[in-house]
Amino acid sequence: MRFVCAVGLSLVCVAELAGPVCASAGGDGVDRGVDRVDPDFGFVQTPAYRELDVWVDSGLVRVLESDERVKPRAVQVSVWSQVIQAEDADWIRVRFGEVTLAHSTQDVRESYLRITSLDDGYEQYLDADSLEEWGNTTAYFNGDAVLVELMVSPYASEQINRVRVVGVQASDPISDRSICFGVDDRVLSFDPRDARLMPMGCSAWLFGDQGSCFMTAGHCGVSGGDVVQFNVPLSSNGGGTRNPPPQDQYVVDALSVQTTGSVFIGNDWSVFGVFDNSSTGMSPLQAQGMSHTLASSPAVSDGRPIRITGYGTVSSPVPASWNQVQKTHVGPLVSASGSTLRYQTDTTGGNSGSAVLDENMNRAIGIHTNGGCGGGGGSNSGTSIFNGGLQNALANPQGMCEPRSIQASLLFEPTFVSPAGGDVVTLVIDNLQGHSVVGLPTMFVDSGSGFVGSSMSQATDTTYESSFDALDCGTQISYYISIEDEEGTIVTVPQGGAASPFETIALDELTIAVDEDFETDTGWFSFNAGASAGDWFRSVPADHGLGDPATDGDGSGKCYLTANNNGVDVDGGGVVLMSPVFDLSGLESPMLEMAVWMFGQAGDSMEIAMSSNAGASWTVVDSFSSTDGWADVSYSIADFVDLSLAFRARITVTDGGADSTVEGAVDGFSLASKICEGGCRADINGDGALNFFDVSAFLSAFGEGDLVADFSDDGVLNFFDVSAFLSALGDGCP
Repeated sequence: MRFVCAVGLSLVCVAELAGPVCASAGGDGVDRGVDRVDPDFGFVQTPAYRELDVWVDSGLVRVLESDERVKPRAVQVSVWSQVIQAEDADWIRVRFGEVTLAHSTQDVRESYLRITSLDDGYEQYLDADSLEEWGNTTAYFNGDAVLVELMVSPYASEQINRVRVVGVQASDPISDRSICFGVDDRVLSFDPRDARLMPMGCSAWLFGDQGSCFMTAGHCGVSGGDVVQFNVPLSSNGGGTRNPPPQDQYVVDALSVQTTGSVFIGNDWSVFGVFDNSSTGMSPLQAQGMSHTLASSPAVSDGRPIRITGYGTVSSPVPASWNQVQKTHVGPLVSASGSTLRYQTDTTGGNSGSAVLDENMNRAIGIHTNGGCGGGGGSNSGTSIFNGGLQNALANPQGMCEPRSIQASLLFEPTFVSPAGGDVVTLVIDNLQGHSVVGLPTMFVDSGSGFVGSSMSQATDTTYESSFDALDCGTQISYYISIEDEEGTIVTVPQGGAASPFETIALDELTIAVDEDFETDTGWFSFNAGASAGDWFRSVPADHGLGDPATDGDGSGKCYLTANNNGVDVDGGGVVLMSPVFDLSGLESPMLEMAVWMFGQAGDSMEIAMSSNAGASWTVVDSFSSTDGWADVSYSIADFVDLSLAFRARITVTDGGADSTVEGAVDGFSLASKICEGGCRADINGDGALNFFDVSAFLSAFGEGDLVADFSDDGVLNFFDVSAFLSALGDGCP
C-alpha cells in the first residue's frame, strides 16, 4: 500500500502522472447532444456535448502527525494536484469516482477538493457533503482544463484521503436553428428568472416563491447532478460556451424531479428543484431576487404577444458570441388548444424548456418545447402549464421543491444581559420562503417562573425587536421566539423552542477565561490510577445502555467519558482526567462550572479536585457516587485554592471494588468571572439608599405601565408587584 505524504510547510503537490491528464473518448465515446426530426413530435434540438473517459488516482494520501513543521498551520494544505484537460473543449466538467475526505480532530474544516479553471481562475470548493449533493461532479468551468487539488488539514493525522477522477463532460457547440419568417430577431437579455440547464444545454426557469423550483421541457431529460446556471457570460468569438462562476450554478436534486411519462407536443414538461449554492448558501430566489409567476387561467387564442427568453444556439449573421447566451423575442400567439400552445416567436436549439410568457400579463402560460416555424409562416410549440400531469406535479412537490418554513435568526445572542434590563434582542427574517408573518412574533422569556410571552415590535421590513426586563443580578434566563405564518404554522427560533431555548444570564460583568465543549483537543490528558479498564476518551457517546451516557452534556457532540466500549467500564481502580494549566490570576471571583455524569454505587466515586500550582498539590472540592443523568455543578474557585497563573482541574472516576458498573463523563467545562456590582433592585432611583424616593419612583413606574415595576416578573403590573416591591424594600440592600 503506497502513501503520498506531505512532510513540510511548503506547498506539496504530488501527481500520479507527469503533466496534465488529457481526456479521451472512451466507453461509448459519443456526443450526447440530440438533433432529430420526429413526425409525431416535431423538430427537437439540443446542443451536443461529449462524455470522455479519464483515469486519475491520487492513491492513498495522508499528513504525517510526527512532522512538527506542519502542525502550527491550522489551515488545509494542498497535498495532491492534477490538471485535467480536454483539449478541444470550450467548457469542462469533471466526474469523480471514489473520493475519501478525512475529518480533522481540530477545530478546522475537514479535507476538501479545490477545483480551479485554468482559463479564468474561477474556483469551486467541495467537501464531503457538497460533493454528494453535486453527484460526485464539479460545476461547469470555462476553458479546456482545470486544476484539481486535494486540500488536507495537518491535524487530520493518520487519516486516509483519496481522489479518483473517472470522466469529463466537454462541450461540442452546435448551431442549427428554427426561426420564424427567416430573420433571427432575438436580442440579448438579462432576465434574472431564466437559467441555462447543463449539460444538455436546454433552458429552465425559476417560478413561484419557494426559492428553488424550476420548469423545463421533459425531453431535456433533467436528472440529479445536472446544473442550472444564471448570469451566463457571452460565448467565445468562435461560439464556444462560457460558464458563470460556481456561485451562480446550482445542482439538481434527484429526489425533486417530476417529468412526463411519454413525450409529445402538449405533454412535454419537467419540474425539479436545486440545492442551495454550496459556496454562498443561498437559494436561487435569494440570489436572483425574482421568479416567474404562473398564470391563473389558460391562455386564449387572441394573438396576444408571447415572449420566449432562453439559451438558444445561433447561426451567422448573428454573432457567434451569442451562442447559448440568454436572448429574447416576442411574437404572436397563434393558438391555444388543450395542452398545446403555438406561437410565431423565434427559438432555436437550446430554447427548449424556456418559459412561454404572456407579455401583457407578465405571466408564464407554458413551456417551450418544439420548433416548427421553418423560416415561414408556421409556428413553434409548447406545453401549457395547465397540462393535467404538470398540474398534479405542482400540487405534489418533492425534494427541494417542497415548501420550506420561514427562515429566521437572531442578529446577536448575548452571553449576558444587564440586570437593569433594556438589552435588545433583534430577530431577522432571513427568508420568507413564500410565506408571510401573521401579526407580530412573540418572545418567550423564563427567568425562573416559567415562560412568559410578549409581542415584539417591528423595526424594519425584515427585523423585529424586543428587550429584557430588569432582573436580579445572577438570574439565569431562557428565551425563544415564536413566528406564525398565514397557514397557522408556528416556527420557533431556535428550532426547538421551549425544549432547547437560547440561554443567557443577568450580570453586570462577565469574563470567560475557558469555555470547553470538547469538540477539539485542547490539551486535556488522562492516565490510569490502578484501574484495569475504563480509561478516559474524548468521543461521541456510543450509548451502550450500560450506565454510560446516550449523548454528550452540551449538545455539541463530543465529551470526555470513560471506556465508551460495549461491556467495558471502570474496573479495579481509578482513571484520571487532567486539564491543561489555566491563568486565573486576573479574574475576580471566578467559577468552575461543568456538566458531569456518574453511574456507580456506594463506594464508587467521581472526585473533583483543584490545584493552584499546576498539580503539585490538590484540594478535593467534591465527591459523589452517582448523578441522575447529566448534572450541572458549580464551584467558587477562590473558596478552595488561590487564584494563580497555574490553575488546573482534575476529575477522577474510581471503582470502589464492588461488583458494579462504573461510568463517568464530563462536558461543558468553563472558568468564568460573573460579576454583580451589588446593585439593589428596590433602589429604583439608583441613589444607593432605600427611602421615600424609591417608593415614589415605583408608584410612578407602576402608574405609567413601565415594567421596571414588574417585581413579580410575570409581565403584568398588579397587586403582586406592589407586594414584591415592599418585600424587597423591607429586605434592604446588600
